[in-house]
Amino acid sequence: MVPNLSEGAQHPDKILAYLASAKLRKERSHAEGKACPTVLVVDDEETLANTTAEILNLSGFCAFVAYDGKIALDLIAKLHPDILLTDVVMPGMNGVELAIEVRNSFPQASIVLFSGQAGTKDILGKANEEGYSFELLAKPIHPLKLIEHLKNLAQK
Repeated sequence: MVPNLSEGAQHPDKILAYLASAKLRKERSHAEGKACPTVLVVDDEETLANTTAEILNLSGFCAFVAYDGKIALDLIAKLHPDILLTDVVMPGMNGVELAIEVRNSFPQASIVLFSGQAGTKDILGKANEEGYSFELLAKPIHPLKLIEHLKNLAQK
């Protein structure tokens, strides 16, 4: 059940470590009768993705990371996370393109986009014209606000 990490993937060892840790937390939580919503954090800024995943893991989530859209799709196809939290502006597949793919393939997943870049509105506008609507959070976001927001999504 190990995802196919595309050739050229940056730091697949980090991705696999987060994945293994999230799966272990999910199994432990399930054994204890607790919920552990899975969150895939996607950002080409590795430090930001890793830090966000760590904060979420410390807050009761089972979070794992991907550093680009293609690897994220591989992980989503295998693991079906409850929530996709993705940056918008990334090289290759941007976050909106990723969100559209996920919405079409896994409509049960909640999708949250986050970005600190001005060009985001243009990318989202194109998606809206195609009939897609996604929630956008501005970077930086306070960790407590993000945690509260994702917990509310997980309860839906």
